[in-house]
Amino acid sequence: MFKKILLATFLLSSSLFSSNFDSFEIIPIQEDGRVKPLDTFARNQLLRFYGKRSTGNDISPTNWLFGIAMNNEDMAKIPIFNIRNSEVAHTIGLNWDSSHKYTISEVSSGIQSQLDIFKTIYSKDEENLSLVEKQLAEIYMNVAMYKSLESSLSCLLPTITIDNQKIADAIKVNIGDKVSYFRFIQYLDNMNLLIQSYPINDDKELSPSDSSFFRILADLNKVYESKNSIGLKIIPSSKLNKEKVWLSPWELMDGRRLEVFQLKMLLRLEEYITNQMPESLLLYKEALYSESIDAPSLSVLKKEVWYNKVDLFYKSTALYIFGFIFLCLSYLFKPVLLSRLAGLFLLSGFMLHGIGLYLRMVIMARPPVTTLYESIIFVGFVAVFLSIIIELFKKDQIGVLIGTISGVIFHFVSFGYAADGDTLGMLVAVLNSNFWLATHVTTMTMGYGVSIIAGIMGHIYLIYSIIHPGETKKLREIYDNTFGITILALFFTVFGTILGGIWADQSWGRFWGWDPKENGALLICMWQIFMIHLRLTGMVKGAGFCFGMVINIIIVTLAWFGVNLLSVGLHSYGFASGIALNLTLFILFELLLGGGSYYLSKKRSS
Repeated sequence: MFKKILLATFLLSSSLFSSNFDSFEIIPIQEDGRVKPLDTFARNQLLRFYGKRSTGNDISPTNWLFGIAMNNEDMAKIPIFNIRNSEVAHTIGLNWDSSHKYTISEVSSGIQSQLDIFKTIYSKDEENLSLVEKQLAEIYMNVAMYKSLESSLSCLLPTITIDNQKIADAIKVNIGDKVSYFRFIQYLDNMNLLIQSYPINDDKELSPSDSSFFRILADLNKVYESKNSIGLKIIPSSKLNKEKVWLSPWELMDGRRLEVFQLKMLLRLEEYITNQMPESLLLYKEALYSESIDAPSLSVLKKEVWYNKVDLFYKSTALYIFGFIFLCLSYLFKPVLLSRLAGLFLLSGFMLHGIGLYLRMVIMARPPVTTLYESIIFVGFVAVFLSIIIELFKKDQIGVLIGTISGVIFHFVSFGYAADGDTLGMLVAVLNSNFWLATHVTTMTMGYGVSIIAGIMGHIYLIYSIIHPGETKKLREIYDNTFGITILALFFTVFGTILGGIWADQSWGRFWGWDPKENGALLICMWQIFMIHLRLTGMVKGAGFCFGMVINIIIVTLAWFGVNLLSVGLHSYGFASGIALNLTLFILFELLLGGGSYYLSKKRSS
């Protein structure tokens, strides 16, 4: 059955990956230094305005973005601005309701009516702004970004009616045709000559021909007002540009000499905007990949679009939840059947989990462990993998229990700490450096995962000893497994810490600097060595050692999350802002659960 699921998943992914370049969503765009499909860019903009990466209806993110750029009135009617602070809404004159969603016209009108407030806000230093003022400033910037998107393709829209013969001849069109600003740029020399030689007689009233001539120039000037709408960087730079900075259509409207492929791409985009014909996108692709030296992998673009749509981690979370439910039900009735189904759900969730991580590696061209969000997902993957190995050897459903619990917990935590909604953004420079970073962080996060599994095993031992204090054989087995996993965790944390020192030496010129992150890693190693020593010398028994592994979870969490809250040291990258409360609650929960279980376990065994 598992093989059938694997085959079905493979066939599904293969079919999706093999789609042709016939969709606007696959058009590559450069954002924040990374070339990505337009689908990702559109989702990021929705996240900025709406708080989610989809509109919540049948309109795809790309169609929403394209509709905005095409000045589609239906798109403008979608309440896309999410304002959840009633004071902010009232400040700009909005009616507060339970939806918290407002259209661009509502928010724009509110801002226009309170311009003095915004002038005051922008006259202050950022550190002196109140929470409401910061949110107002963010809304102002979001509206500006929305307006920029609205006019980002205006230079390619056929909005100018040609009713003057001289201009029609200059740009080689027919009377009555509607053309774009880009059409005039293509014949800029002809237009300059026409304007310079155009006879103007101030003593006479303007003729119909003169009126149409100046009206067209006025229309051109009106379109030109959108020249700063440069957010859609969908055209690769010139071959002479070593920085590989992509350009927006508007940035190419300054009369510069265009590369052949740039001209072809603009022409094909204009055709697609005008006629909505898929053939234009195919020709766009040919222009991009035939002559541009900076064209992204089409296969990677398709995979990223598929990754965005499928939500593999949400699906794997659902499978882990079903696995846990079926495992619980197996203790009530039909233990064999339901426990096997639980294991199947665990394997299926693990498979989707792994596919998601693989796609992130392909998309980002780096190990999926260099942001807080990614590290949580990866640690969860390691934890589930280890639990499956435990189940294969023990076949006692403890591995399934650990796997489903850890899979659910890590996924839910990651959803809360997805940086900027998991926009697949570029890294801090020092995090995007070399081989030693990849090996250090990968090994260290594996150490986190194995350490947490040891802690979960500790919890299981303590709880099991309360429920079944007389089953010494089973308790001894869980105890030995916890000890073995702890030794494995020590290997990864020590090895990862050493590799981190090598990376630090290459990045900062010193192997060890007593940085909070370094101290956290050292503390994990020391605590695990301490507990192993106590166990080997017989100073602690099963309950004591397992409670020590519960404490180890707290130490790992502090080293993983907590040190970032200090905002000091070379490892402080700002990944964990706003987690102090959650971290404190988690530590209190672990102390109460672990400490209470340890007390009851000792009481039951005495």
